[in-house]
Amino acid sequence: MLSKRILWILTCTLLAFGVQAGAQGLGDGRGIDHVASLVRLENFDADTSFLENQLGFAVTPALLSPIGAKNRLIWFDDLSYLEVDTFTERNDFTAPFLDFLDQHEGVKFYGTEVVDAAQALSFLNGAGYPAVGPIPAPPLTLESTGQVFGFTPLWQSIVLTSRVAPDNSNFFLDYDETQVQQMFHDFPVLAPRPHPNTAHKIDTLWLVVSDLDAAIDFYQGLGLEVKFKNKKIHYLGGRGAEVRYKNATLALLEPDGPGLVADFAAERGEGILGVSVQVGNLHTAHDLVQHNTGLTLPIFKDKGRSRFLIPASLTHGLLIEMVE
Repeated sequence: MLSKRILWILTCTLLAFGVQAGAQGLGDGRGIDHVASLVRLENFDADTSFLENQLGFAVTPALLSPIGAKNRLIWFDDLSYLEVDTFTERNDFTAPFLDFLDQHEGVKFYGTEVVDAAQALSFLNGAGYPAVGPIPAPPLTLESTGQVFGFTPLWQSIVLTSRVAPDNSNFFLDYDETQVQQMFHDFPVLAPRPHPNTAHKIDTLWLVVSDLDAAIDFYQGLGLEVKFKNKKIHYLGGRGAEVRYKNATLALLEPDGPGLVADFAAERGEGILGVSVQVGNLHTAHDLVQHNTGLTLPIFKDKGRSRFLIPASLTHGLLIEMVE
């Protein structure tokens, strides 16, 4: 009898451990870590200047990567960020992005933060998402001074090789938080700063998909919560589902009649339409943007929250919403 009880306790313990391990799964940290908008090299300075001087974002100085990329960052309170990228040379890494830029500008990918790269890689390969990594980040150069940092990698990346997200738009990162904080200490110009437009965080990322069921299956397979299939976002002209991350929401959208989603799908097929940014004071943000741009941008309410849209034509393909 005692042996059976011990066996039962051991079995329950193992089952509980298995449930806990399954719940850990991917081990996503804050969730949507950053959103990357790609622009042509000749448009890089003008685009980042517009984001800073017209829209009121605090933007870092330019960083150079030895892989042939250049970017500037817009940090938020939770250390998620928007990133504007361009490319300075063609090589095996940059060629797909330069090919994209031959036809388009705008958001091409987003990163998902994980807390343990080895665990995430093991989970992905075991769950039917073949992946490679962890790939250490190269050192970066502060363009304005030539200073190089990041000799101890700031992050490691994981890249899916098949069964990829819609438009192959997602990869995974595991940061060395100590090194990130050291970077902020050594280079204060790269540290997060308050935004004149009162921006706080990424609220929602809009991903247009061609097959909603397949997209839902992709994200559910990662162990993420997917809700509200066929939920409509009327002002975008889209309907779809919501993927819930810890810090933000990924909206999977199909066209629902004429509108911004249908226009985007006609031009690019699948891909990231834009991003909704939560601000602390919508009227401050709205007054700043309208004053700086001279545009009339109506405030409207949806799902009980006030918001306004900044057209993608102003930001080289990045549709931005500010929402309170």
